[in-house]
Amino acid sequence: MSMPQSYKVFIGSSFIQFGNEVDNGVVFNSRFTNPTAKKLLDLIQELELGNGLHILVEGNTEENWDNFNTHFKTIEAAGGLVQNETGDWLFIHRNGIWDLPKGKLEKGESIEACAVREVTEECGIEEPTIIKPLSTTYHTYILKGQRILKPTYWYLMKSADTSELVPQTEEGITDVKWITTKDAIELAKDSFGSIRTVVSEGLN
Repeated sequence: MSMPQSYKVFIGSSFIQFGNEVDNGVVFNSRFTNPTAKKLLDLIQELELGNGLHILVEGNTEENWDNFNTHFKTIEAAGGLVQNETGDWLFIHRNGIWDLPKGKLEKGESIEACAVREVTEECGIEEPTIIKPLSTTYHTYILKGQRILKPTYWYLMKSADTSELVPQTEEGITDVKWITTKDAIELAKDSFGSIRTVVSEGLN
């Protein structure tokens, strides 16, 4: 039996979730049933103020999701949570925040190939091996006055490369390192909501 579809979008320090079955541990500030596209825009603008809000949108999930998407240009990306043979995890430091390697999908490229390429390019390692897919995360940002919705497809990967890591500085990456599981959990706490989601899933 397939699980009901759900979408969780991180907007700054806030998030909006679309679906009818949610984790009981999540406390929502507001709930809306089948809001109009105009109301969704109002909610987006409220979330962009960075108030750490959690909003749930219930009802017809696919219709609500489609209406939400009308306010964004979608740019797809892929990345990896990579573990080496000693059990450590690969993290990058970009724009002052510890992050995971990821990047935009190129025309004609498969999602899996994109994920492997981005890890290879951003960290300077040999191509890792995909073990399994993880969750797809969603976050938004503003680019040249336009709202962007970025779905990122994540994969759990393994790497046998023991060579020196080389950060892709032209992408704003200042450091790349292997860290323990304990440190990965700690660094993720201060990272983006989407990264916390991937680390929590991948390390369990």
